[in-house]
Amino acid sequence: MEKLYLHLDKATYSSGSTVWFKGYLVTVTGHAPLAWSRFIYVELFDKSEKLIARKKIKQQDGTFAGNIKLESGLQEGEYTIRAYTTWMLNDDSDFFFQKAIQIVNLQPSDIISQIDYETDKDGETTAIVSFSDQYGKAIDGEAIICKVKLDENETETFKRKTGPDGKIKFDFVRESTDLKNQFVEVAFDKSSKEYTNKFFIPSYAKEDFDLQFFPEGGLFLAGKETNIAFKAIAQDGYSTEVSGYILQNGTDTISFVKSEHRGMGAFNIKPLIDADYAFFATNSKGQIKRFSLPPVVSQGAALSLRRLGSFLQLEIRGRGEDLPKPFYILAHSGESLLFTQLVDKLQYNIPSENLPEGIIHFVLVDGNMNPVSSRLAFLKKEQSVAVSVQSDKANYGKREAVTLAIDLQSKDTLMRTGNFSLSVTDDLIVETDSLADDIYSNLLLTSDLKGHVEDPAFYFMKDDYKTDYYLDLLMLTQGWQRFNVGDVINNRLKKPKSFLEVGQTLSGTYETALLGKREGVPITALAVDPLISVSTTADEAGNFLFNELDFPDSTVFTIQSQKYTKIRQEPSGFIELDKDSFPPFSNQNRLSARVSPLSASLLQNAQERIFFEGEGRMVLLDEFVVKGTDKRTKDMVEYGISSTVLDEEALAKKYPIGQTADFIVKTLPGVSYSNDQIFIRGGSAPAEIYVDGMIAEMSFLSTISSSEIDKLVVMNGANAALYSQGGGGMGGVILINIKEGGSFGARKLAGVVKYMPLGYQKPSEFYVPKYEVDSIRISTDPDVRSTVYWNPNVKIDESGTATVKFYAADPKTNYTYVLEGLTNRGDICRYVGKLRRRSELDN
Repeated sequence: MEKLYLHLDKATYSSGSTVWFKGYLVTVTGHAPLAWSRFIYVELFDKSEKLIARKKIKQQDGTFAGNIKLESGLQEGEYTIRAYTTWMLNDDSDFFFQKAIQIVNLQPSDIISQIDYETDKDGETTAIVSFSDQYGKAIDGEAIICKVKLDENETETFKRKTGPDGKIKFDFVRESTDLKNQFVEVAFDKSSKEYTNKFFIPSYAKEDFDLQFFPEGGLFLAGKETNIAFKAIAQDGYSTEVSGYILQNGTDTISFVKSEHRGMGAFNIKPLIDADYAFFATNSKGQIKRFSLPPVVSQGAALSLRRLGSFLQLEIRGRGEDLPKPFYILAHSGESLLFTQLVDKLQYNIPSENLPEGIIHFVLVDGNMNPVSSRLAFLKKEQSVAVSVQSDKANYGKREAVTLAIDLQSKDTLMRTGNFSLSVTDDLIVETDSLADDIYSNLLLTSDLKGHVEDPAFYFMKDDYKTDYYLDLLMLTQGWQRFNVGDVINNRLKKPKSFLEVGQTLSGTYETALLGKREGVPITALAVDPLISVSTTADEAGNFLFNELDFPDSTVFTIQSQKYTKIRQEPSGFIELDKDSFPPFSNQNRLSARVSPLSASLLQNAQERIFFEGEGRMVLLDEFVVKGTDKRTKDMVEYGISSTVLDEEALAKKYPIGQTADFIVKTLPGVSYSNDQIFIRGGSAPAEIYVDGMIAEMSFLSTISSSEIDKLVVMNGANAALYSQGGGGMGGVILINIKEGGSFGARKLAGVVKYMPLGYQKPSEFYVPKYEVDSIRISTDPDVRSTVYWNPNVKIDESGTATVKFYAADPKTNYTYVLEGLTNRGDICRYVGKLRRRSELDN
């Protein structure tokens, strides 16, 4: 199985900027960079679960690196980045990589909208949306399209008009207040100004909390001392601190209890067989609630675990004579079975040195090979390697070169190389959350647990008893879900439905037009950019496959079947392609990491730089109108001076009654028709005809009406060669473009399909100013990069060293750099440091 982690250059972005990332794809066991998949998928979703971007990243030079360019008008708010491989689709989507990021819109808007809610005692909510210009003046008389989404399947749409106060009002009733993606969307209707905004409706649920109990090993066994862990959850799904007491049979107070970390805590109790136990808990708001503990059971067997120095002590608590025997202890980490042990005593001391780092799953199995109890443990170990970074100076001047020396030191005799990524960000703009999920906490902890883990990096910041105790509370309360041990033992594993993606493919089904044979029919696939021409044949069921392809994004394929006659080859039958499909996304039952909005100082600094951020310079201008050039001039530039171009307007004027496309083509000036073929004056062969880029026969043109045509172009010579898809354009080319949304989209062109699958993202490099060139260094254009440097491909060779070089930006500030990566042996490395950009030598 595979795990995937993404290192992002930062966690907060402005609309119009770029998200840079590197993927670390590893095996579940050992975290070695030896996973077989050669492509990863990276997606961006907004809070309403709408897909904003999807990128397919190809492994190149051993690295998965890419970026997502954010649209300049992207709405502010929390977004989610998700990443996975096709092989990971065989597992639960909970084990995909997922990270919450914040996107802010720093560009000033001409229109400002705000929303307020009023809810009456019957649950009816009135929404009041106000609109004003950038100077605070109310916008009067503007028609507004409103959309209200209150459940998963229905969105209500209606219109309102703003009054003199710039406000609109409407009512709705929420059947559920805990759906995360309920929203109100407003947009100007038929206005000279374009404006859209989306407001997510906050929860109005009353303040409440819940408590969950987790007896160690899964059983609250009568007469046996049991460690019971608990976790307190607030209404929003995050932890809350509680305190209280345990009552036995409603009268006897036997223990006082309080949570110790992120709502988690534990207490020991030796229950009586017929007793009832309850926890009376008080939260931080002073609310008191009663929670029943799990029922006491009279027989069973359960595991308990505690640390004894360099050992893990595993104990078996058992009660009852009718238990299926013998018992076995099974231990595994990831996909690796560590050991099995026939139970011949009730206590085992397991040397930690014999166990790997990370989550260990101990399982007690009965004589019928059914798991009866389990216990998770997390084991920290001394690292075999240490990575360090040293800057060449303590302080840097404006646009001065910065050199970082990276050193990978092994504590054993094994030689290691490394593949790392480095992000350098400006502290005036970017906050670095030291508690957020990082490569270490992700690969060792969160990637193997279902559910949300709050502040996962906390558990790796210190190596002390208290932190280890809190981590053990997490093991007791979070639960293990990646593997169902019972299914593994009893050979009930599901067969994989998704395959390893080591290359790109196109597949589909060929159906004959009549009762002809499907087996052996030639199928060809052609792409112009890049140039790809491959052939295969359909099998008896009509299935065909093009394998071992290599194509980037935006590659357009024309897939065509052929039949052969004595005269020529012609399209035949129909082709249905297997289209790209992707797993659904839902944030309904998932908590994302809390993302704090930018502080006032960071926001001010960011807004001052909006004019200069991005790959180029961003300049904000008042609204203006661009007057287009003459249409004929544009057509001559695109298709050549000798071309004939008929657009929708020209066709309607020339054929007011309406005609079919074959009639129009036959009657064009300079065109002749013979033996079901079109010839253009000056051509040396029959003309090639393309409908929406797909080759077509004259017989198909008879099914297209002039009212469906957006543009018809006739060209020959050099320009025809540019648009030809294989014939060289010797006889000229006729292009017919169908109107968007026209009926052609529902047509099947016999034997021909045009398809643009999701290809891999073409590599692009992070822009680094070349200040070694004097003319660039002395430029007066401000350099105010928030991500000062991003390098996804820092390679450490056999010497254990690497050097990176970049240039400081203009503002006086501090930089934070984060280096993450893996060695060739699966060692996880991370280093965080600071740089000063405050030289007194600046002008």
